[in-house]
Amino acid sequence: MKPTLHSCPVCGYPKLQEPPRSASGGPSYEICPACGFQFGVSDDDDEISYEVWREEWVASGMEWTSLGISPPRGWEKQKLTHLPKSAS
Repeated sequence: MKPTLHSCPVCGYPKLQEPPRSASGGPSYEICPACGFQFGVSDDDDEISYEVWREEWVASGMEWTSLGISPPRGWEKQKLTHLPKSAS
């Protein structure tokens, strides 16, 4: 059985192992390998919104952040087509 994968609400990376937030609102603490956002730390502890993190990630060139996970083939195109739209 294939595991269910989840998308990062910051950058759209489609292969997070856990949902960023559980049904009850608890964080996964997973770090997105693409944009580096850590659910439960970047947002809760550091009080950075998805939108602000996304803006800063885009402004810095949308570099892949993980040193241990390689970007998927075609990441350059993928990150542009999966980039979530701002809620505003």
